[in-house]
Amino acid sequence: MKKGKVSGKKELIEIIKKRGTIPFSEFMDITLYYPELGYYTSDKSKIGGKGDFFTASELDPVFGQLLAKQFVEIYEKLNTKKFKIVEIGAGKGYLAYDILSTLKNEYPKVFENITYVIIEKSPYHIKIQKELLKDFENIDWKQDIIDFKDNEIEGIVFSNELFDAFPVELIKKKNGKIYQIFVKIDEENNLYEIEKEATEEILRYLKELNINIPEGMTTEINLGAKDYIIKIGKKLKRGYVITIDYGYPSAELYKPYRMKGSLLCYYQHKYSENYWENIGLQDITSHVNFSALSYYGKLEGLETVGFTDQAHFLTNLGLMEIFEKLQEIGDYKAYERMNRLKTLVLPKGMGEKFKILVQAKNVKDTNIKGLDIIPPQTDRYKL
Repeated sequence: MKKGKVSGKKELIEIIKKRGTIPFSEFMDITLYYPELGYYTSDKSKIGGKGDFFTASELDPVFGQLLAKQFVEIYEKLNTKKFKIVEIGAGKGYLAYDILSTLKNEYPKVFENITYVIIEKSPYHIKIQKELLKDFENIDWKQDIIDFKDNEIEGIVFSNELFDAFPVELIKKKNGKIYQIFVKIDEENNLYEIEKEATEEILRYLKELNINIPEGMTTEINLGAKDYIIKIGKKLKRGYVITIDYGYPSAELYKPYRMKGSLLCYYQHKYSENYWENIGLQDITSHVNFSALSYYGKLEGLETVGFTDQAHFLTNLGLMEIFEKLQEIGDYKAYERMNRLKTLVLPKGMGEKFKILVQAKNVKDTNIKGLDIIPPQTDRYKL
């Protein structure tokens, strides 16, 4: 039984005491998103050297530059006057800045005919984003995808490290039966886990995706991601959904060598499996089930175009040509940048860890440059 002392979070203590027990997903939701006190809603620095993790956009502008190149191809393919680029969860806004700067400087006609929409719940991040992006006039902010009307969006809906931070349900298989993890608190304010029979929604999710976890496994399922990809499908009239995150298809995610699941906590660039510590101060994430995003997206017309990794995607879009130019320059700054770019594509690193799922709705010719060459279709890539 995992157990831990709650420190400085009276709100969490009061909620649990009032309710008796809460599902793990709600515990995770409170610790990450409780207004002003949650990890993502507080004003604590989260990304970069002073934060808890790096993103691809933190390392080098090339990530946003190549994404912009891919977006231009999609813009030309859709040929609509109402083209929107919708970024869900923009962090500090660096990726948006790199995309918009590339479009403005290299594709001015495209830049003039798009609206860039940032979906962001964190007041802290919105403030930083608006300051960074103040020179761009074609930006709008919304709190949620549901703020769009059904079938309103023509263009692209994309995210970078969004779904891994959705609150998840912890489940366990014991004596052939599925149990759900709930959180309780004792008289000394120690948190601890208990097991209850899994809900019908959880059992239906496992059945629909044909998931049969091994006996004794404790793992997570992301019902919120399922619901959110359906919402995206409802709001998209025509265009693409591009999801960049770390994770696997079901066949790989629930293999026997992951008996403890994938849930991890990140605090000051160190990771642990103790989600009772540093409540509100540490990130809690789990691997994304891309099979689920593909399956539930289809229910709202999102057809899977391709599933690849970051290394292949960026290489298809011209990363090697950038390497060649830097080699020709050959000075210290060029080699320093080359080392940063290698981080984006190294096997066993970000290049393989981060996957990219491309879905499309009401598009005739769905092929895009980023999917020209894809990895071998092992269990790690079979949706």
